[in-house]
Amino acid sequence: MSARYDFYGPIHKGLRLGSAQLLTRLGSVDWREPSAGSALLAQLRTHLTLSREHLEHEDAEIIPPLRAHAPELAARLDKEHAHHDEAFAELEALAAQAERAGPGEREAAGRALHLRFSMYFADDLAHMAGEEREALPAFHASFSDAEMLAMEMRIIQSIPPARLTQYYFLMVPGMNPSERAAFLLHVKRNAPPEAYEHLLNDVARAALPPEAFRALHDELALAA
Repeated sequence: MSARYDFYGPIHKGLRLGSAQLLTRLGSVDWREPSAGSALLAQLRTHLTLSREHLEHEDAEIIPPLRAHAPELAARLDKEHAHHDEAFAELEALAAQAERAGPGEREAAGRALHLRFSMYFADDLAHMAGEEREALPAFHASFSDAEMLAMEMRIIQSIPPARLTQYYFLMVPGMNPSERAAFLLHVKRNAPPEAYEHLLNDVARAALPPEAFRALHDELALAA
């Protein structure tokens, strides 16, 4: 039996990768060097924006249809999203504090930000795993793959192209090779040709190590 449609897996793998990279950088950056700290804070803010908007997409298109079929689960996801919103506000406040900190205060401010981000990441890991282990089966029990694809397409169509590219730069390297090839084939079959070409030649080529891109290119050629 073929696998059912999964609109959580690719984006969640990308967000996990982005958060893991940030957690490492927040722990290892030299906060005594203002330019290094400023560059990292810019990356953090971009990632938090992507994470916040991802929740907004789910609030608009994913959770509402779930309410009629799994109301308790939908209510729990609502609470978890609200908890994430609180974390985003706290992280932004700590980032601003690190940005304003004087030379003797930067390392302490950076450590506070690192610790709070680690707590957020832990919560987000549990949240995304819960969606994939509980919400996804609930969707499979009540909706067809075509209906789930339509939900996802409404999200994609609501995202400006430049923002969508930012998501793809996380998603493509976050997948394993078979998932990556399947994802690009899905885009090839369901999106305009220029969207597929952009994903392959502008995103995948830049985001992947050369050997991984060659393997992807060869697998796509075999599937053509």
